[in-house]
Amino acid sequence: MLHLKSYFSVSEQQALVELIRNIARANGGITIPVMPSGLKFNCSQTSCGIVGWLSDRNGYRYSSINPVNNQPFAAMPTELIDIAQSLAKLVGEFDYQPETCLINFYPATGKSKLGLHQDNTESNLKPCIISISLGDDCSFVIGSNRSRKDPLEGILLRSGDVVILHGDSRLAYHGVQRIIPKTSDLLKNHGRLNLTIRQVY
Repeated sequence: MLHLKSYFSVSEQQALVELIRNIARANGGITIPVMPSGLKFNCSQTSCGIVGWLSDRNGYRYSSINPVNNQPFAAMPTELIDIAQSLAKLVGEFDYQPETCLINFYPATGKSKLGLHQDNTESNLKPCIISISLGDDCSFVIGSNRSRKDPLEGILLRSGDVVILHGDSRLAYHGVQRIIPKTSDLLKNHGRLNLTIRQVY
């Protein structure tokens, strides 16, 4: 795992937020998905790229159609593609093809979290996963790629930070324990945006 602190300047963060706003508008807004169990997520989501990540009663999967408006997901902006490819080069992945970006918004409440999980829905599990944090701080945890019962390392992620899961950490169990409200003024109503860029195929 590579953790890059304060990778993006404030102006660069603001530009990313504007990109996300445009994507959300093009997609018809962001929604709170449900898990296969029927329980709701503690964050709202949308995606951009050739496919988007979905969760509902039918399971976890990628789809080329956005269920909100029954249209293809918004294309990934070239700015985001360039950023992802530059970051992938830092971990030795020079042919990285960013195909989707999952956008999660965590409200500024104590209930905002994401349970321990592996990112394993992709057809190709070798390319790195790039995570960009915008807005309020969050308590992030990461463990091994073997079992969710292995010890966890806690990391404070701040606005502008980047985490790259690659090599052995590509399939590491990880999650968001909580959001620390009002630790950033980047977003008008506070909260945290997380951009997760992946090569799916």
